[in-house]
Amino acid sequence: MSNATYGTRNTGSFLTVPELAELLHVNEKKIYKLAGEGDIPGTKITGKWIFPRHLVEDWIAENSHGGAMTDRLIITGSDDRLINQVCNQTAIEYQQSALLSYSPCGTRHGLRMLDTRRADACFINWGAADPNARRHLGLLRGYKNHNSWIIVRALERTQGLILSRRLGENDVTVEQLMKDTTLNWAQRNVESGAERLLEDICATSERSYQSLHFSTLNNTERSAVAAVSIGDADITCGTQATAHEFRLPFLPVADVSLDMVMTRRTYFRTITQALLNAICAEETQSVARQLRGYRVVSTPDVLAVDG
Repeated sequence: MSNATYGTRNTGSFLTVPELAELLHVNEKKIYKLAGEGDIPGTKITGKWIFPRHLVEDWIAENSHGGAMTDRLIITGSDDRLINQVCNQTAIEYQQSALLSYSPCGTRHGLRMLDTRRADACFINWGAADPNARRHLGLLRGYKNHNSWIIVRALERTQGLILSRRLGENDVTVEQLMKDTTLNWAQRNVESGAERLLEDICATSERSYQSLHFSTLNNTERSAVAAVSIGDADITCGTQATAHEFRLPFLPVADVSLDMVMTRRTYFRTITQALLNAICAEETQSVARQLRGYRVVSTPDVLAVDG
């Protein structure tokens, strides 16, 4: 396909079935088959298939010669036990043909790495879930390259306060704990979603976040909860799954969306689709039920980050 030939085609925002068939040098029946099976980016409007030109171009680039970047997926952002397990399993399955790496470092740090193209995708959580992803969309629009990003929504988890066994012996409430000025907190890094949720809890409880006494600073959730488990701290903000892992008392506060952010081009990589399929698989849903506090959808929602 030469550039000259390509340049003679319709250059509008969308392609029709005949136009796409001519562009790809295949018959229209093949286009209908690809579209119907979800193998090519398109949508049906009033019974007719149309195909966004920019997504088709991304799809062509990623499928040419096996895809320029289908052999690598570097993921950063939020720390999550279920995601870690799914990434590890997918990496093992693809170890002969692709590299998949998950390096959690907190929502904001991860987004900076995505914005500077040091990472290919980023998991984010930034407070209580909302059906329209308004908070996440507002967060992403603060980054330079957000116009090329999409959000994939497939997972929610329950987050709240994880208590020491001593605290758990009493029938305490979130409100009582937030008023207790004697507690030692295990702090996550301030750019993490866990600390964002803790700030929300403080605001609701009319308690200053700066007034909390932090006895330890931790880069991962498991290290923060371990600090509570061994007595270096009394309390921390984290997930129900990690509280269950350490057999510690847990007070739920909010359901939080754990969204995956990436460029449209990354979304169409073979390894990305394999990971998303693995996240939504029934096997993962079974693991999620064992870990506690997760809700995994069978078909993820995809949202554009515009404006």
